[in-house]
Amino acid sequence: MLLVGAISVLSPWGILIVKGSQITSNAIPLIAVLFLFLLTAVALPLLKMLGRAWAFSRAELIAVYAMMLVGAVVVTTGFTGSFLSVITGAAYYATPENAWQELFVEYIHPWLAPTNTEAVRLFYEGLPQGSAIPWAAWSRPLFAWTCFIFVFYWVLFCLGVLLRGQWVANERLVFPLTRLPLAMLEDADSAPLFGGLFKNRLLWLGFAVPLLIHSWNSLNYYHDAFQPIALSGSLSLLQGSVGLPWRINLPILGLAYLMALSVSFSIWFFFLFYTLEKVVFARIGLVIGGGDIWTSGGGSVPVSHQQAGGLLVLSLFVMWTARTHLRRLWSQALKGEPAPGELMAPRTAFGGLAVGMTFMVAWLTLTGLSLYAAVLLVVGALIVFIGLSRIVCEAGIPGCQTPMAPQAFITRGIGPETLGLGNMTGLGLSTVWMGETAANMMNAVMHSLKLTSGDSPAPRWLPWALFAAIAVGLLGSIWFTMTLAYTYGGINLHGWYFSGAPRWPFTYMASVYNAPEPSFAPRLAFTASGSFVMAALLFLRHRFAWWPLHPLGFPIASTFTIVYYGWLSIFLAWLLKATILRYGGVRAYRALMPFFLGLILGEFTTACLWLFIDGAYGVEGNMIFNF
Repeated sequence: MLLVGAISVLSPWGILIVKGSQITSNAIPLIAVLFLFLLTAVALPLLKMLGRAWAFSRAELIAVYAMMLVGAVVVTTGFTGSFLSVITGAAYYATPENAWQELFVEYIHPWLAPTNTEAVRLFYEGLPQGSAIPWAAWSRPLFAWTCFIFVFYWVLFCLGVLLRGQWVANERLVFPLTRLPLAMLEDADSAPLFGGLFKNRLLWLGFAVPLLIHSWNSLNYYHDAFQPIALSGSLSLLQGSVGLPWRINLPILGLAYLMALSVSFSIWFFFLFYTLEKVVFARIGLVIGGGDIWTSGGGSVPVSHQQAGGLLVLSLFVMWTARTHLRRLWSQALKGEPAPGELMAPRTAFGGLAVGMTFMVAWLTLTGLSLYAAVLLVVGALIVFIGLSRIVCEAGIPGCQTPMAPQAFITRGIGPETLGLGNMTGLGLSTVWMGETAANMMNAVMHSLKLTSGDSPAPRWLPWALFAAIAVGLLGSIWFTMTLAYTYGGINLHGWYFSGAPRWPFTYMASVYNAPEPSFAPRLAFTASGSFVMAALLFLRHRFAWWPLHPLGFPIASTFTIVYYGWLSIFLAWLLKATILRYGGVRAYRALMPFFLGLILGEFTTACLWLFIDGAYGVEGNMIFNF
C-alpha cells in the first residue's frame, strides 16, 4: 500500500512538474517494475541476511506487484490525468465565439462537474497565496465519478475472472509482459541471496545498453558537450502527404523478442500494408469524412475503420471460443458451486458483471445519456477492452490502443440530429473513463490473475487487496493533482492535460454538430471490409498451420503507439529472433533471453532514475520512455 501511495504521487509529479517519462502510461508500468526490481535485488537479499523468516515469499512479492499494477492504472493516463480537466474543460474554455456554454455546459449534470465557476477558474489559474483548495465545490462530482469508476473496475474484474481459465489454462496464452517480473521472482524462495537472473552477465549487458545511451542523451540537458544520439526520426513520402516515423525503442525490442514470430511479423507487415494503403488513398484523393478524436493514429479514416472492424470481430471471436468454458462456469453458478483456481465463485462473477453493467447504464442515463446511447457505450467499451486485453496478453505490446473508441461510432453512426446535445455532451465526458486505452484496468486485472495462477491457489483476500490499491491510487493521485493545479495553476503545468485534453472532446463534438456528415455508409463499408478481412485471417490461422499472418497484427498495426513508437523495434526483434532460431535453435534463443530482459529492465530503471535526477535539478522535458 505504501508503494502504491508513492506511485500515486510520483507519476503525476513526473508528468506535471518534471515533464519526463510517463512511468504509468502502459500495461507494464515502469515504476512498478522498478519497485519490484528494488524489492528482489536489494530488499530481499538484505532481509535474507537477517534471517529467512524476515524475507518476503515469492507469493507475497507477486501480490505486491499485482497491487502496483492495478494501482498504477488510475493515477495518470488511465483516469486521474484527464479526469479533473475534462469534466471542467467545457466550462473553463467556453467563449462567445465557440458557444460551448449553450452547446455543452448547460447539459452537464450537476453530479459530473463543479458548478462553482470560480473554483473551476482557480483550478486552471492557481489560488491566491494563502487561500485553501475549495474541496466543497468538488465533493459531489468526486463522489459520483469515484462510485462509477469503482463499479466499472468491478465489472472488468468479474469479466477477467470469467475469462482467466480460458486464457491461462485452456489456451495457455504467452503473457509476455509477465516474463520479466516472473524471471526476477523465479527462485526468490530458494536462492540464498540473489536470484539466478541477477547473476546472469547477459542481463547486465542488456541493462547497460539503455543505461549508457539514455544517460548520455540526458546529460545533453545539462551540458552541450553531450550531443544526443538520434534514436528517432521520420521519412516523408509523397512530398510530405504521408509520413513514416521510426524509433529505436529498446524495451519494445526486448518485449518483441518474447513474442511469437508470427505475431511480430504480422504487426510490422500490416504496418507496411497500411502505410502503402495510405499512400494509395492520398494519391487517388479518397476521403470518406472527417477524422475522429477517439481514433488512435489519426492518419487515415478508412484505415481506422478497417482496424475497428477487425477489433470487433476479434473480440466476438474471443468470446465465442470461450463459450464452453463460460457455459461450465454458468452451470456452476446456477448450482452455487465454487470453481477451483478462481478468485471468486462463478455466481459472484456473473452476478457482479450483470449488476455492475446495470449500474453503469443507470448512472450514465441519470447523468444525461439516453438509454440506448448508454447501453451502446457500455457494451462497446467492454468489446474494446476484451479485444485490447487479448492482444496485450498474447502479443505483449505494453501501449496497445484501440483503433477507434465506441464514442466515434455512436456519434457518427447515429448522427447529431438524432443524438441531440445532451447525448453529445455525455459522450464527450465519457472520455474520462473511455478515452486513453493504453493504460486500462482490464490489462492489469488479466495480468494479475495470470501472475497469481501458480501451483498454489491465490489467497481469497487478494481481490480486496487489489481494490484497496485502486482506492489508494485514486485518492493519492486526485489529491496530489488537485494540490499541484491549485498551487501552480493547471495551465502552467502541462499543455496536454490542462489544455489539449479538456478541449479535445468538445471541439470535436462542436465540429460534428455544426457540420454533420450526410451519410455513415462509406465509414460502415470500410468497417465491414475490416471485419471480413479479420474473419478470413482468423479462419486461415486456425485451419492452416503454415499460414504466416497472425490476426492480432491487423487491428493495431496503424495505431499511434505502433506507428510512432513500435513498428521498427518489432521488425528488428523479429529479424533477430528468426536468425537466432534459424542458426542457434531454441537453446540459443533461451540463452540470449536475459539480454533482452535486460534491455527492458535497463530502460525502465534509467527512465525512472533520470526522472528523479531531473526533478532534483529542475530540468524539464527529458522524456526517455513513452508507451
